[in-house]
Amino acid sequence: MRFGTELRIARVAAGLTQGQLARLAAVSQQVVSRTERGDVGVSLDVRCRLAAACGHELWWRLDPVGTVSLRDSGQMRIAGQLARVLHPSWAVRFEVPIPGGSPRAADMVFSHADEVAEIEVERSLVDFQAQLRAGQLKRQSLAEREEPRPVRLIIAVSDTVATRTRLRPHLDVVSRALPASSRRIWAALRSGEPIGADGLLFVRPTST
Repeated sequence: MRFGTELRIARVAAGLTQGQLARLAAVSQQVVSRTERGDVGVSLDVRCRLAAACGHELWWRLDPVGTVSLRDSGQMRIAGQLARVLHPSWAVRFEVPIPGGSPRAADMVFSHADEVAEIEVERSLVDFQAQLRAGQLKRQSLAEREEPRPVRLIIAVSDTVATRTRLRPHLDVVSRALPASSRRIWAALRSGEPIGADGLLFVRPTST
């Protein structure tokens, strides 16, 4: 149904009738009509041709409709390590829902009198820039609720050779987007001082 609606909008924006779109895509007008009504029987090939005929490109993406819990994703060990070192001035919450009705959740949220830290625990780095962007979007939503306290984004990763190797091509992005060093973040969490900036936190597998 979503594709059908978007196709109709694209067709109208392009100034095309269903018949004209059908001729451009080499299908019948009935196929265009069925597609715009949300018929699930229309093939992917036909959908691509219809999109192209409107001057668009059909592509796929995954939108989250639920949140994988820390426990289910194997990230609880890292989360536990962080929670154990926290100074009492930091209050910790796990799997905090994102405001606005989103099904997403922040892995952990540390609340301080002066600031809030959103902790995203990444057991593995598959696409660092995409994972960074996802964390930034969550932080943006949280910031609206936590105002006037600033919300810091902290991405926590296992301190392994594999992790550092995957990060190497992104060091420039890390330095600009996550300026707080791992040492600085650990010190702030343990001492109860504000972190003061977004950062990347390395968590050693054997640290306590």
